[in-house]
Amino acid sequence: MRWLAGVTVAGLAGLAGPAAAQLDQPGSISMLRGGGTWQPALFVCDGIDRDRVLVVSAPDARRRAMLTALAKPGLATASAPVRIGEGDAGMSQVYFPLLAADGRAVGNIHTVSPGVVNPGATTPTVTSVTYRDDTMNCRFAPQTRVLGATLKRSVQVTATPRTGYRYRSYDYDTNLPRIAQDFGGRDTRASLTMDNGRLVDQRGGRRVYEFRNGGFVYRVFASVDVAKGGGGVQVWQSGRLIQTEPFGAYTAAIAP
Repeated sequence: MRWLAGVTVAGLAGLAGPAAAQLDQPGSISMLRGGGTWQPALFVCDGIDRDRVLVVSAPDARRRAMLTALAKPGLATASAPVRIGEGDAGMSQVYFPLLAADGRAVGNIHTVSPGVVNPGATTPTVTSVTYRDDTMNCRFAPQTRVLGATLKRSVQVTATPRTGYRYRSYDYDTNLPRIAQDFGGRDTRASLTMDNGRLVDQRGGRRVYEFRNGGFVYRVFASVDVAKGGGGVQVWQSGRLIQTEPFGAYTAAIAP
């Protein structure tokens, strides 16, 4: 992965530090799978104009974190150590500098104020990440319940005021043009959209959203328990499970 050429894969830092309180959305969790285990993250940025997903681990007390890139498709990973600097606030937005170990600026994280997101932000309001002079815009929508990345596609579930939950998937083998979104949202045209979804299970810190499309039933599931990470998409037909795609990284709102 040329974008992080020359760096090595490393573990995620623990949850701590003042930067986490500003970047994190307390009503959601973000998780990254690596080395066979799930680790908590600060946020997940699903690129709408780059072929990757970016995940920043929760910073430690010295604001040190790992920036991990997952390639689309396949989710091959590469990571680089960074330090998250103090936020520089502007009009309804904050830029958090990304620093190298020697203190050099190597990029930034751009967030919008949750207060300007209508009808409300339920996941981290990160809209772009810049690293080594390359800026990647992040998929973001108000009232997101799940945003996850599988080997083949990204999947987003949002709550709507009239049509229940909405499912959108974004296939990695398709060129999907960007589209305009209100209230600071960032998105592309979806490969598949389904409305009228239902929350069918929320036991044990797990959220399961169900959607029907012809003779197929789609279930998007995600754990909101940081000690039990996991999630993905299942497709059922005539009561039989015919396809499962687990997430490699995801963000999920705790509120159903």
